[in-house]
Amino acid sequence: MKRRPSFAPIRVTVLAAALLAALPAAAQHPAINLLDANGDLIDPVNGENAAAPFSTRQTCGMCHDYDVITQGYHFQMGWDTVADDFGAAAGRPWSLSNGFLGRWYPFAFRQLAKKVNTHPDQIDLTVYDFVGFSSPARGEPPCGACHPGGGGLEFDRDGNRYDERLAAEPELGDSLDGDYHRSRWDASGVVEADCLICHLAGYDFGARVDQLTSGNYRWAVVAGSRLGTVDGAVRRDQQPTVTYETRRFNADGTITLDMSWPPPDDNCMYCHGRSDVKKRGFSWNDFFNPDIHNQQRISCTACHPAGLDHQIAKGDEPAFTVAPELDGSNRSCAECHMSGYLGAPVPDHSRVRPGHIQTIRCESCHIPQLNRAAANGHEATTGRLEFHTRPREAAQPGDEGLWFPDYERRSDGMIYPVNRFLAVYWGNRDADGLIHPLFLREHEAGWRAFSDQVVDDDEDGHPEVNRPEEILAGLRAFASTLEGNQRFRQVRPVFITSETAYELADDGALVESPLAGTPMEGASEVRFSINHNTAPTRMTLGINGCADCHVSEAHFFKGQQMVDLHGPDGAPVTVSNGLFFGCRPFAFTINSLHQQIVSPYIGPVIILVVFLIVVHYHSYGPKRITFDPYSHEIERFNLAERGVHLFRLIAFVILGITGLILAFNLHLWQDLLFGSAANLHNFHVWAGVVFIVTTVFGALLWFRDAAFEAYDREWVRKMGGYLGHRGEVPAGRFNAGQKMFYWYSAIFGVVMSITGVMLIFKGSFSLATVCITSTFHNLVGFFLIAGVLAHAYLGTVANPGTWRVLVDGSVTREWAEHHHPNWYRALLAEEKVAKHEQERAADHDREQGAGPKEA
Repeated sequence: MKRRPSFAPIRVTVLAAALLAALPAAAQHPAINLLDANGDLIDPVNGENAAAPFSTRQTCGMCHDYDVITQGYHFQMGWDTVADDFGAAAGRPWSLSNGFLGRWYPFAFRQLAKKVNTHPDQIDLTVYDFVGFSSPARGEPPCGACHPGGGGLEFDRDGNRYDERLAAEPELGDSLDGDYHRSRWDASGVVEADCLICHLAGYDFGARVDQLTSGNYRWAVVAGSRLGTVDGAVRRDQQPTVTYETRRFNADGTITLDMSWPPPDDNCMYCHGRSDVKKRGFSWNDFFNPDIHNQQRISCTACHPAGLDHQIAKGDEPAFTVAPELDGSNRSCAECHMSGYLGAPVPDHSRVRPGHIQTIRCESCHIPQLNRAAANGHEATTGRLEFHTRPREAAQPGDEGLWFPDYERRSDGMIYPVNRFLAVYWGNRDADGLIHPLFLREHEAGWRAFSDQVVDDDEDGHPEVNRPEEILAGLRAFASTLEGNQRFRQVRPVFITSETAYELADDGALVESPLAGTPMEGASEVRFSINHNTAPTRMTLGINGCADCHVSEAHFFKGQQMVDLHGPDGAPVTVSNGLFFGCRPFAFTINSLHQQIVSPYIGPVIILVVFLIVVHYHSYGPKRITFDPYSHEIERFNLAERGVHLFRLIAFVILGITGLILAFNLHLWQDLLFGSAANLHNFHVWAGVVFIVTTVFGALLWFRDAAFEAYDREWVRKMGGYLGHRGEVPAGRFNAGQKMFYWYSAIFGVVMSITGVMLIFKGSFSLATVCITSTFHNLVGFFLIAGVLAHAYLGTVANPGTWRVLVDGSVTREWAEHHHPNWYRALLAEEKVAKHEQERAADHDREQGAGPKEA
């Protein structure tokens, strides 16, 4: 009789699972029996059923809802949406699902076979091959290595378990069914969901891969969990046998495992470490590629939690994702750092412009570099994927190597850090007009036919197809090798690189067409988001000020982003990062002048102006013409003029202070005077509005007085008497210097007003326009400040008491005659005329009054 498994230890599992969920590290799981696929007991200690591989469906499924768990996207990977016509409506009939199990994309490249096929030529990968025989390149594990089982690795597209159905219908192995063609499911078994690959600390990922590549699918969990060793390989027509490590078992045949909830980070890295270092340079627990969160012992599940349904929260990866309904379900930077989750510090962004926070993702500044080589492209030309690394000197992805992210602006208006990955491969334009990517075996056949005509231009040991004559040779070769291929109704080869398709015209000439706007758009490049390996604060962009990004040698704008794996000389073709978020090189060059020329030298220029003022004062002293306030002798400025000047002065002082703080990023003064960057910005904007209004009114009020007269030349020749000239200096209501300042301040004021308004509404303009506008705004502002300083000196210290005219509006006759003789004489003439008119009026009145008396 079969000995029934002991369920006594299992009764506490539900309670234990609840306790395990609260533990941050591994804890002992209650003792359990292992069961095989039939539910029979495995007891290696007593020799009962000791050669059978255990089944997670039966063993773990005794207490955990296996069917619910395996609906999680890690197990399904698109299998729940798989269909032969899934991608037809989108013009990609080779894509069979919305996940990695069925979807084709350049990085993975292999194509899952449709369920229904009419010829072997139509089949690249059956599901059986996908699991263990799908390595796309040398040293690469098969696709099934990073699929934990369940879903499409356990059940076919009709919902049947592969091994059971093939055993019942062996003729399926000779059919063209995409699930069974030339498969050996009856011998290999299926890959059930491997719970231990996530929850068992120390899981042996390499041993699992060895079993999959040997065709020992149902034995993989035994080797991976280290509970036993497996001998024999289905791939070599051997019957695998298990030898369990009896020392791991209790005396009664049960086993107690150190299970972990949440899963240890190292277990996540079994899959995400290998694939993500290639996609984006991501690594964890890495001295050479550190992450500040990892250093604080924050686990993966802190940001990527999951419930009992095992739908693990995920980020928003636009590059061919799976389970799009879960995009953005992970914890964002703001969710943690604005709420203090897990003790996360609330950031102080006082040094950062508010506009930067609104348009630049946190990762763009906080992941300034990666220290593990990533892949930034591959070529499928030879029939095997040949990967290119960044940095180029790295031998393979994952090696130690420093590189800097690419950047792009996405549809939400934010700038993200990415790794731009490019693919070069061949396709065929079928009779439906669609370009179908070729299989790797078809690439290999074509390569053999024309490889002798390809030159290794960059001498890296891998000949590249980059010259027109090489592309032509390849197109002709593929036209020959694809002849008679039963998966196409028309043979018309296409070479795909840099989002461009090259093919032969009817006359045999080489023609090219963009992939943009076609179903193949994005089929030769993938932009992988960079989200991890966050640097310490001292290394983030902006910590040293604006110069971290806004100088010509800074990577953020001027770093080179690869757009073609090979140019005419075989070397990569690159363009500047700025092009991908709206800043053209010439605009950035102008903008960088601010950091390289304006910022370093404008301070000394302003100091020089002050110095010259001091020198002038000590050399010539002030003009000591008595100024009696409230004399009411002559009105110089009326109330409207005084009001406009006063409010313009106040607005300009606020603008000058806030503008200098913004221009030089003086965050300490910002915090001291305004409390926050937002308050500083608001003061600057509202002062700017007042300045614009008063500038317009001032220009209208004083336009006629600012017109130059002939006598102004004499004022200029004598420098207004400010350099020691004694005697009269001609001047109207405004002297020549004041007139020049009127036009100086009016013109610069208009420029500042226009550029200021554009910067207030900068979201309506391209980044290139904003870069140029902000540079001119700052530069003109500096010149305006220097001019106002000189104007203020001449209107106050150099002429004591003069500023009081802006208070009461009146001056003495002596003051007017000395400073503005022409204006004063005009006033005397006007007074004389007015007096004469008054006398005539009085005489007239007397005459009118005398008439009746004489009568």
